[in-house]
Amino acid sequence: MNYDHHYHAGNAADCIKHLALSLTLQALIRKDTPLAYIDTHAGAGRYTLSAQGEHLQGVARLWADRRSLPHAGAWLKIISNENSDGVLRYYPGSPVLAAALLRPADRMVLCEQQPEVATRLRKAMGKRAHTSIIGEDGYRALFGLIPPPEKRGLILIDPPFERRDEWERLADTLIRAYQRWPQGVYLVWYPVKIRGTITRLRQALRERLPAFACELLQMPEEGREQLFGSGLIMVNPPWGLREALTAALTELGPLLCAPQSGGLWSLHCQGWPGPEKS
Repeated sequence: MNYDHHYHAGNAADCIKHLALSLTLQALIRKDTPLAYIDTHAGAGRYTLSAQGEHLQGVARLWADRRSLPHAGAWLKIISNENSDGVLRYYPGSPVLAAALLRPADRMVLCEQQPEVATRLRKAMGKRAHTSIIGEDGYRALFGLIPPPEKRGLILIDPPFERRDEWERLADTLIRAYQRWPQGVYLVWYPVKIRGTITRLRQALRERLPAFACELLQMPEEGREQLFGSGLIMVNPPWGLREALTAALTELGPLLCAPQSGGLWSLHCQGWPGPEKS
C-alpha cells in the first residue's frame, strides 16, 4: 500500500470527514437506545503528526481558532483532549474519535486489514468494552455485520482509493449494504478529483438508494485533475444533520481553502430521493 496515514493524518480531507463523523454520532446518541458503529477502513486509530505532514494544510489551520468554531466544537474538543498541553502533536483517527463520542454500551466494530496497523489500532483502543477489531477486508466483512442486533447504527466507509476498481467497489458495497440494511445510517468519504468518476458514482447510487451529498472544494475546479476537495455521501442522515453539517463546513471552508486558490472555496450540497417506487 502506498497510503501513509501518518503523513496524511489531520489533512483537510480528514478534517471534513471527521467533522461529519462527529456530527453524525452526536445526532445518533440523542436517542437512549444503544447503537453499533462499524468502520470498514479503520486505520491505526491515533497518529503522531510529522513535522512536514499534511496536517499543516488541515487541522493546524484550525488549531488557533479551535475555541471560536462553535459548529465544529465537539470534534475540536476531542483533538484538544489528545493534546492537553496545547501543542498539536497527536491526531485522533475515526476509531478514537468515535470512542470519545459513543456511550459505554454502544458497540464498535473496526475493520483493519493490515496486521501492523491493526496492532497499533488495538493499542489505541485500549480496553474499551464492546469493541471488536477484525483483520479482514472491510468491504467483505461488512455483510456479516449487518443488520446489527442493536437495529440502529452508523457505517463509515472511508477507503484509501488506491485500487483501480475502488469506485466501482464502493458503489456496489453501498448499494448491497443498503439492500441488506435499509434502516442503517451510512457515511462515505470520497476525493473530489476527477469529475466523471464522481458523476458515475452518484448516478449509480441515485438509481438505487436515497442519499444526501456535500462537496467542500478548496479551490476552483476549472477542469483540473488533482485533488481539490472532499465529498461526503450520507444515507439516512439523522434529523438535523444536513443543516448542522452545512453550517460546520461553511465555518471551516475559509480556513481550509488552498493557498493557490486566492481565498476561493465553495460548498455544494444535493440530495436525491432514490428510485421511484412502482
